[in-house]
Amino acid sequence: MILRMPEYCKNFRCIADKCKDNCCIGWEIDIDRETAEYYNKVVGDLGKRLKECIKTEGDVSSFILKGERCPFLNKSNLCDIIINEGEEHLCQICTDHPRYYEWFNGLKEGGIGLCCEEAARIVLSQTSPLSFWDRELADEDCDEYDAQLYAYLVKCREIIIHLFEDKSVSLENCISALVDFADNIQNRIDICDYTVPPLNTQLPTLKTDITEILRHLLSLEAMDEKWKPYIENVIGNPELDSLKPFSSADTEQYLRNIAVYFIWRYFMKAVFDEDIISKINLTVISITVIAYLFEHNRTADGILTLESCAETAKAYSKEIEYNEENVDAVRYL
Repeated sequence: MILRMPEYCKNFRCIADKCKDNCCIGWEIDIDRETAEYYNKVVGDLGKRLKECIKTEGDVSSFILKGERCPFLNKSNLCDIIINEGEEHLCQICTDHPRYYEWFNGLKEGGIGLCCEEAARIVLSQTSPLSFWDRELADEDCDEYDAQLYAYLVKCREIIIHLFEDKSVSLENCISALVDFADNIQNRIDICDYTVPPLNTQLPTLKTDITEILRHLLSLEAMDEKWKPYIENVIGNPELDSLKPFSSADTEQYLRNIAVYFIWRYFMKAVFDEDIISKINLTVISITVIAYLFEHNRTADGILTLESCAETAKAYSKEIEYNEENVDAVRYL
């Protein structure tokens, strides 16, 4: 099978101890069976630590966190397993993170997730149209789906990505066109009509009650203790309703890149459940919230940088994308 990922993924390297929000802190870390068996055979001081710091419940093994930290994250925020055994002996979740994958017949699509600050910086900083690199892998299984629907959705996804890459269409018009296009796609899928609908980029701008959306986010489970106070602060911004989140030239490219990221990551999941609308809801709400957060930060700090915007996108992604209940709460809003 072919592994296909955006070209920019080649540029990703873990920044390790330079990371301000280490993925080895505050996350449950499950260990795949093959790696757990390897760790059980390690001898010496490291082998003793591995046996003491791994718990197994049924068929699931995981690290016992120490104060929310992985027990093998040392004082320099470096991994003792990598230092002593090599990166090839990390468990699968640590090897993959922040990469994500979706499996199809003969094709495995992937990318790097916004929940990692370095990945977010790379995604936001892109200035060229989305391009890909492929490499061959051994075949892997995927869920069943309709091949005709798959081909149809691939065409539709390409149109949507090109829409957000077309700077002659304003971001607000892109979003209005996306929502209309998705409704038309869904209506066609529901009656097994796989003709591609027209794309209308001249629709009225959608109205957004950002305060209602942010209050909804406040009701969700938080990963980081700083998240809810931050959202409360945004809601309390007296200028919130007057912000123009899609009109800032310095963040326009970041937001277009984020839109493409969400479409690439989630749109094709509809091949398994025939539900386009929820994927587009997640995309539109995410773009809108992140855009407002950018502008709120501007009013608070007086300036925006790539690094600060990447940090904001990362914080949103960590809270929403990496909790399935939160994903559902947003996409079905």
